[in-house]
Amino acid sequence: MLKRIFTTIFACNLILVVCLGFINYLRIRDSVKKAYEERLAAAEVIAGNIDNLLQNNLARLYDISLSGKIDFKDRNDAPEREALKVAYQYSVFSDGVFLLDKQGSIVQIYPYQASGMVNLMNVPAVSRAIHEMKPMVSNVFTLAPVKKRVLFVVVPLKGRFGEIVGAAGGIINPASLRIAQLITTSPREKDIEIELIDEHGVVIAANHAGIAEPPLEHRALYINSIAGRKSFIGTCHRCHEGQPKPDGKTNDIIALAPLSNAAWVVARKEPEKSVLVSTAQLEKDFIILVFVALATAFLLALGMSRRIVKPVQELIRATERIGRGDLSEPVAIRSKDEIGTLAKSFDDTRAKLAMSLKSIQQYSEDLEQRVYDRTKLIEEKQLAIQTLLKKVITTQEDERKRIARELHDESLQALSAVLMEIGVCKIRPDMISPKKISELYDHITKIINETNNLIQNLRPTVLDDLGFEASIVWILDRNLKTRGIKCHLNMKELSDRYLAPDFQITLFRLVQEATTNIARHSNAHQVFVFMKDDGKYFTMSIEDDGDGFDTKTVLNDTTSGRGLGILGMKERAALLKGQLTVCSSPGTGTSVFLKVPLNEA
Repeated sequence: MLKRIFTTIFACNLILVVCLGFINYLRIRDSVKKAYEERLAAAEVIAGNIDNLLQNNLARLYDISLSGKIDFKDRNDAPEREALKVAYQYSVFSDGVFLLDKQGSIVQIYPYQASGMVNLMNVPAVSRAIHEMKPMVSNVFTLAPVKKRVLFVVVPLKGRFGEIVGAAGGIINPASLRIAQLITTSPREKDIEIELIDEHGVVIAANHAGIAEPPLEHRALYINSIAGRKSFIGTCHRCHEGQPKPDGKTNDIIALAPLSNAAWVVARKEPEKSVLVSTAQLEKDFIILVFVALATAFLLALGMSRRIVKPVQELIRATERIGRGDLSEPVAIRSKDEIGTLAKSFDDTRAKLAMSLKSIQQYSEDLEQRVYDRTKLIEEKQLAIQTLLKKVITTQEDERKRIARELHDESLQALSAVLMEIGVCKIRPDMISPKKISELYDHITKIINETNNLIQNLRPTVLDDLGFEASIVWILDRNLKTRGIKCHLNMKELSDRYLAPDFQITLFRLVQEATTNIARHSNAHQVFVFMKDDGKYFTMSIEDDGDGFDTKTVLNDTTSGRGLGILGMKERAALLKGQLTVCSSPGTGTSVFLKVPLNEA
């Protein structure tokens, strides 16, 4: 019981701890999910701001076409310069705006600069914008002469008459103040790194000094996010100098938000430990709670074992003594709690049990003797009933035999004499008319035949004269074949030496009743009869292909005479201590099975 108490208490505490742990896990998961969503939303806000900036400046470049001042053939550069000046003012194009012809050559640039740029068709974004006639924002491009990193924004350019004459574009310095302002974080967010990266994995701008190329695994992540135009939130690592870790790496939460107007992505990285600091505190609190719960369970189980387990063990020992039949020793527990009350009640029960045990034993002995006497009386009555039933059947058969002999010796002889007298009268027709004599002759002949049939039914002489097998053949021919029903009889495995005379008579009557029912009610065309004995059991089956009947209802009401034949057959089989089974259903024919133990028969 001590183990049960410890197990129960610890199990209850374990269930409580598991439930609290599950709740704590859900809270931690929701907290982590919310923290991740907040970081992704922050990256998407920055990406949205950069998208808006690019959209506004694309609109400024489109305004150059809408100004209606562009005409490369009039040899007047003033209108184009004025349109470029307007587009340049308050724009993000820190390094100027320009006009290109269809061959990518610079036609006009503002403000003028001697950068050495003459033709920009080698810039992929510029060549695509001219050939595909759609706005393009380039990746980081390094100008060869000055080794300067710039970004190109290019849109198709329409002339004064609405025809495409080239392209208008602007040059952005990635280190410009406008770009830096969009990805700058507050001073209290000094651990957060924000980078703007192009589709080649090159860092355009960052909020930290010392821009370096991202690792290959990070670069693949950036490129996939840009290609799929899908945001991403997950974990990664970055290298830091002076870290206590041997590998110099810390885990970060990285959020990627691709832009709509450029093949760029905003990457926001923040140390995982600063994001999940509340989660770590929850885990520590839960561990402390687990230790407190286990210690409480141990102390509670120890106290309960001292107050409950020891008296219960004494009560168990007393129960074992009583179970062995020792009712002499009392239960020695004197506590005043519920266990003491239970022990006192148990001891009172022990005393009463000891007193009643002797009377129960005496009564049990008397009851056993009465049951034995009653069982013996019942067996004697059953034997007397079976003997009486056999005598009734034997008397019935003897009576039928006597009636058959009397009909043969008296009635048949008398009728034969009358028949002879009628024959004499036929010789002397003067005594009576021939018609009358013929009628008397036919009438008496009919009486003789019916009397003969009666004799055969009461006691077939073929059973006495030719034996059991011949009597079965005779009854089948008489009841079935005379009515046009084909019979198939198999008695090859039957031996008469096991069949007593009384047994043969009972079997004959069963076959007679079964075939009579088939002839009268079944409308059968074929009947199969099989008989077999193996020295231990006699088995018989009679099957027909007739209409069949419902065996569930045939014996419900026998007042009308329906089912009496089957009841008689079952009673005859029971007399032989055999089992008779009738199987049938409407439209499937009928089968009668009999199995009788030969030693009983």
